[in-house]
Amino acid sequence: MARIHPVTLPKWGLEMSEGQISRWIVAEGDSVEPGTELVDIETDKIVNTLDTDRGGTLRRILVPEGETAPVGALIAVLAEADASEAELAEFIVSYVPVDASFEPKDEGRAESAGPEPSPAADAPADAGAAPKASPLARRIAEQDGIDLAGVEGSGWGGKIRKADLPPRPAALAPDEAARRNAGAHASPVAVNFANALGFDLTGLKPSGYRGRISLADVQAAVQAAGLWSPQATAIPAAPGAAPAAAAAQGVEQPFTGMRKSIANALRHSKQTVPHFYTAMDVEMDALMALRSQFNSGRESARISVNDFLLRAAALALAAHPEVNIQVSDSGITRFDQVDLCVAVAIDAGLVTPVIRNAAQRPLTEISAEAGRLIAAARDRSLTAEDLRGGTFTLSNLGMYGVRSFDAIINPPQGAILAVGGPRREARETADGGLRFASVATLTLSADHRGIDGAVAAQFLSTLKARIEAPMSLVM
Repeated sequence: MARIHPVTLPKWGLEMSEGQISRWIVAEGDSVEPGTELVDIETDKIVNTLDTDRGGTLRRILVPEGETAPVGALIAVLAEADASEAELAEFIVSYVPVDASFEPKDEGRAESAGPEPSPAADAPADAGAAPKASPLARRIAEQDGIDLAGVEGSGWGGKIRKADLPPRPAALAPDEAARRNAGAHASPVAVNFANALGFDLTGLKPSGYRGRISLADVQAAVQAAGLWSPQATAIPAAPGAAPAAAAAQGVEQPFTGMRKSIANALRHSKQTVPHFYTAMDVEMDALMALRSQFNSGRESARISVNDFLLRAAALALAAHPEVNIQVSDSGITRFDQVDLCVAVAIDAGLVTPVIRNAAQRPLTEISAEAGRLIAAARDRSLTAEDLRGGTFTLSNLGMYGVRSFDAIINPPQGAILAVGGPRREARETADGGLRFASVATLTLSADHRGIDGAVAAQFLSTLKARIEAPMSLVM
């Protein structure tokens, strides 16, 4: 067996518990050398690449692209070319993932493919406790809707192993399925769906209202059994069912690792942070004219409006360190250095890489660093260091024609600035005449635990002055 080697999901960071396979760089059957990049794995808000430390042939990919696995799980197998298929199968079945968690270990022995000693000396299990099962068996049971309470385990101490689970069902004839499902405690649409696919609902674990089997329960089970896929028609028509009466059905797409992290962070922020919002209109004509003059004759390294805004925000934060803060349940941390986050929208969600020490960097340096970070975000090459920390965030949707918006604070930061797009507005002159100006709305979302309304207004006033007299931004 030394000729067969596992490829497992690594643990990158103390808080990492799982990762999603983003892309397999090497295909099954390809030969690799030590140092070869095998797979891209999405963790939290970044994608890391796993290299191999040994050579061989990638004989099996066990977790396909788009699927999530826990830390320590077997995701692929490397082996020498002369390793037999039987040896590979035995290795995969008997492999015991390393427990990479920080939770108390199960006192029973790990799952093994070999014979088990008798557990007669063990104390009887608590009747009210959840059945003991290997991680693999538990995951398959969840996918197939199997109630582990009714499964007898053959592992140490009665632990349920993969081999103890009932086989996945084959499709029945629709009339036979309808006969078996006639008395099932399930919603009508779930029964029709199961009947049309020839799926027996017996033993399926329910999650619906009052213990009923729901459509989602059946969809998960038949997908796991290979009888249906989300790309197929939403609900097959059961005999006698009227298609026109069927409700609209969508297909749920599971969160990616990045989207899950974003969803959890934003939900926590919106539910636990006392947001308040302060808006101020700013004239942009002088800044846009200066930008045009600054970029005149430049073929590369051109400065964007967003670069000017980042520079202005950094200087305003340096003048108002009471806004350049992080807030926790126990107190406020004020920072002299401005580590400015720039919000970048990518296909997988929103990331906020950090421009370090932004208040001490000239406009050209801020522009170059922002450009590097935005490019890295879009090609998914940001590092953990690029995303670490941050004392304030700027989010600009002006390029999409958005007039104004209220951004959600990026915890533990104390505030975030939302920038809308410029619009032409009529303004009265000092002598009573009329002029037109390009005006943008800046909205500061602030954590009221650490920032008061007057402080927010003073910060915006300083920011407005910097933008409307922009020569100070290029000095």
